[in-house]
Amino acid sequence: MTTTKAPVKSPFTPEQEKILIAWTKHYPYTNLGLIEALRSVQDWHRKISPEAASFVADLFNLPFNHVWGVVTFFPTFTQWKTGDKRIGICHGLTCFLAGSGKMEKCLEKTLGVPAKTATPDGKFSWEAMECLGACEQGPALQVNDRLIGKATDETIATILKDSRAAKT
Repeated sequence: MTTTKAPVKSPFTPEQEKILIAWTKHYPYTNLGLIEALRSVQDWHRKISPEAASFVADLFNLPFNHVWGVVTFFPTFTQWKTGDKRIGICHGLTCFLAGSGKMEKCLEKTLGVPAKTATPDGKFSWEAMECLGACEQGPALQVNDRLIGKATDETIATILKDSRAAKT
């Protein structure tokens, strides 16, 4: 007896689907494009839902559990909706000793939301992250995928002011 799986409804636009399909063909082995496809999903939706992961799994002909394992393993991917500006503060040992806890409190107070929550306007979210590989700049701060450097009250205020002024 064979069972057929119901097709997964696409949470993507036709243009986005074309991009995801292209990632299945970009490398000699289909699954090598999985990370890039998931990065695209994260950029488009600012999170990766189980429905999106299921659709990607079908495209890559991979089990859902494999794709969901990748999604939940890498901190690049979130299952909660991030703000347009995703602010990360390193809380590895060196950064913790350099004051990341104080900077986490500063972010929560300044943005008015707890970690892993987008601001009501959807512009910002923040989270504590594992080592960002910038121990010499601890506590290290990043915005989206860009390392900013040492987090201080002033750098956080400047980032927020500049981002709000740019209206992005």
